[in-house]
Amino acid sequence: MRAISAGPRPRQWMLETVLRRPAMVQLTVASSLLAMVGCTGLIDAPPPSKAEQARQLWIESALPALKSAEANCLTCHGGATARPMVEFMAGADDFAVRETLLAFDPPVISLDAPQSSRLLNKGQHEGPPIVGQQKSDVQAWIQAEKDAASDVGPGGGPLLGLRSQDYTISLCTGGLPGDTTCPLNTIPLDDLGNGAGIAGAKISFIAIGVGTGLYMNNLKLIPGPQGAFIEHPLFVSIPTDEKEKPIADTFDRFFNTKMNLMANAAADQQQISGGTAAFVNFPPQNKIAVYFKTASAFKPDTGGGGGGATGCKVPASFETNARNTLNTNCGGCHRGTNANATSALDLTGVNAANATAACNQTRLRVNFTDINASGIFLATTPGNANHPFTFGGVLANHTAFKNALNPWIIAERDAP
Repeated sequence: MRAISAGPRPRQWMLETVLRRPAMVQLTVASSLLAMVGCTGLIDAPPPSKAEQARQLWIESALPALKSAEANCLTCHGGATARPMVEFMAGADDFAVRETLLAFDPPVISLDAPQSSRLLNKGQHEGPPIVGQQKSDVQAWIQAEKDAASDVGPGGGPLLGLRSQDYTISLCTGGLPGDTTCPLNTIPLDDLGNGAGIAGAKISFIAIGVGTGLYMNNLKLIPGPQGAFIEHPLFVSIPTDEKEKPIADTFDRFFNTKMNLMANAAADQQQISGGTAAFVNFPPQNKIAVYFKTASAFKPDTGGGGGGATGCKVPASFETNARNTLNTNCGGCHRGTNANATSALDLTGVNAANATAACNQTRLRVNFTDINASGIFLATTPGNANHPFTFGGVLANHTAFKNALNPWIIAERDAP
C-alpha cells in the first residue's frame, strides 16, 4: 500500500514536469492543463479523498497516540507481545495494524458511533485507559473512517446500516410487567431500511427511569414466523429536540452479541445478553432506535442460540466479596419473592455452591468505564424514587454497599 507523507499534501504541479514527460499524460489532458495554466504555470491538485484523509489521520495522530507511553496499547495488543484473543493491533506495518483494528472480531471500533468504540471506553484494565489528547486523536481518526465508509457502506450508510424506526418509550412506574402501570415496549423490526427487515420480529423490554438514565429489563429479541438473526445491536437515544444530537450507548455493550433464533425459540434463548441494560446517559423522555450490523430471518447454517454467555470472569471473587452483601441488601426481593424485582435482577442463585449465575446477572448491572455509574448503584441511591430500596435514605450505608462490591468489580474489570 502507498505510504502517506507526514507532511502537507503537495498543492501544485509544475507545468515543466508535464512537458518533460509527455508519455505520462494523454494529449487531451495535456491540452486541458495548458489551457488552465494561464500566466502562472501552476495547477491546483485535487483535494484528498475522505479515505486518504482517514489514512493520514491514522499515521499522523491515532497510531502515535496508541503507541504513546500514556496508552502503551502495543504491549498487550500488538506485535510479538500480543496476547491471544486481544491482538487487535497486530500487523506487519502501520497500515496492516489499521486493517486489523478495523476488522477485528469482536469489534473494538464502532463506525456508527465513534465515541462508543470499545477501544476508547475500555477504561482502566490491566493496562491504562486512553484519555486526554490521545483519546481525542483516536476518536477523530475513527470519525474520519466513518465519513470515508459512508461513501461505500450499505445503502450509502456506515457499517451498521440497518436501523429501526424511532420508538416512543412507555415507562414502568410500578406493578408487574404487563400491568397498565408497567407496559411492555416493543420495537418492530419489519422495516430496517436498505430493503432489510425481519417480518414479525421485534425487540421488547420494560423501561424504568432512573434519574437521568434509563434501565431496561426483560430485554428480548422476539422472533417472527421465519425466526430472527441479528448481530451487534446498538441502542441509540433520539432527543425530542431535533437540534440535539442522538446519543449512542456509551460503551457499545452489545458489540459481541449475535443471536440466531428459530420461530419457536424458548423464552430464555430470547434474552439479549442476560435481559437487562442500564443506559446512564439516556434521558427517559427520549425515543429509542436500534442499529444492527446484520438482521435477517433465521439462518439455518449459522447455528441457533441466544445472546451467548454473560461473561462473569472471576466468580470466586464474587462469592468472597459480593455474595453476602447482595444477599443481605437485595435478596429479600431479588431472590424470587418479588417477580418484578427478580426479572430485573435475578439473584435466585446467589446462595448456590456455584454462584456464577448470580455473578453473571450482577455483572450486567456494572459500568466498568465508570463504576459509580453502574446500574446496581444508581438504582439504590438514596433519594431515587424509582427503586423501593435505597438504604433508608442513609448515604453512608449506600457507600458501604459500594465499597463492599468494589473489590469484585475491580477484579472483573482487570481480568484478561
